[in-house]
Amino acid sequence: MTSIARKNRMIAAAVFLLTVGLSIPVVAEEPADLTAKQVVEKLQQFYAGIDEYKVTFVQTTKHKMFSGRLQRAYGTLMYKKGGLMRWEYNRPEPKLFVYDGKVLWVYEPEVPQIFKGTADAERLRRALAFLTGEGRILDQYKVRRVDAKKCGFEQGIVLKLYPKDKKSAFNHVELYINPGDFRVERSVVVDHEKNRNRLDFTKPLTNSGLSADLFKFIPPPGVPVMQADQPTTPK
Repeated sequence: MTSIARKNRMIAAAVFLLTVGLSIPVVAEEPADLTAKQVVEKLQQFYAGIDEYKVTFVQTTKHKMFSGRLQRAYGTLMYKKGGLMRWEYNRPEPKLFVYDGKVLWVYEPEVPQIFKGTADAERLRRALAFLTGEGRILDQYKVRRVDAKKCGFEQGIVLKLYPKDKKSAFNHVELYINPGDFRVERSVVVDHEKNRNRLDFTKPLTNSGLSADLFKFIPPPGVPVMQADQPTTPK
């Protein structure tokens, strides 16, 4: 896979997973009779009150080109109100995503190379709008509740989200929701080729006073910076 293709796949995954991959504790309620719309509303009503969070993730990728083989990566996600975010991958190889509110930076230190994307940043800002009360999942996606038992998540809630935008890079997204506090424990992005990109979230920490410097990026001296001014989709 080329560097550009890797970058495109990473960007596309980040755009959606950052919109839904949250672990936000809320007041427990009886989930059995809730509709998909009601579940979504219970998630979203708390977003405006969350200033920042930090969560550990495990990413598992299943690609049809590598049948029977799973690829895993481990890291930490940080988000701060205003759309600021930072993804730190530490295994199996270091990678860094930083969105500073205007520009999306993607740094691969082992190559080494840096991607700087203003068009991707605007796409990311729109995808994150509902987190700050500027947009809503139901405006962008058709949502239905599916049988959690058939999904291997018997004690939880599973939603499937289908993009209304026919040009979306994704076929659908699956959300695995804890029925006790309505936090998302897992999100799975499925593309049009049925490749699956799964994130499992643990150790959520909200409003812990993350430094603003975490959401700034200064390219290291001597590392080439590649400009990506056009919106990208996975290859």
